[in-house]
Amino acid sequence: MWSQVRSTRWAPGLVVFATLAAAPGASGQSDPPPQSSPRIASQLLVGSLLTPVGFVGAGVATKHLGRRAGWSNETASRAAYVSAYTGAWLGGASGPLLTGRQGRAPAALGGSLVGLGAAVLTSRLGNHFWDEDRRACGIACWTLGAVTIALPSIGATIAYAASRR
Repeated sequence: MWSQVRSTRWAPGLVVFATLAAAPGASGQSDPPPQSSPRIASQLLVGSLLTPVGFVGAGVATKHLGRRAGWSNETASRAAYVSAYTGAWLGGASGPLLTGRQGRAPAALGGSLVGLGAAVLTSRLGNHFWDEDRRACGIACWTLGAVTIALPSIGATIAYAASRR
């Protein structure tokens, strides 16, 4: 899928944005109490469930709307890729934003973006080992797939928790 996106000129800017968004702000107040384990688990679960929903939903909707607007199939497909990854990014950040408390939304968005970048790398790793039926997809393949789906949510949850300090 990423073979459709050839330009990586925006990558350094995204890394800078994610780093700045995750940086804790100066505050004269005391640190909030730590989050409970069930709250952290719910952030991870909600984000991990909404990441593929956002990916598929945004991609399909954009392609459908693009075709109805008269776009060529190639243009609609490219727009669908961009929209799908945007949906995955927002879906990953949604866990901490919906179920967390006292954190910063830009930190969750930045962490989700970093996690999405890591997910792209892990999907390429999986493609290297299991594409074209090089090997049977066993427990390692399925585990890598689950981790790939969860990485945007993991990044968002970590950054959101760090922004609470």
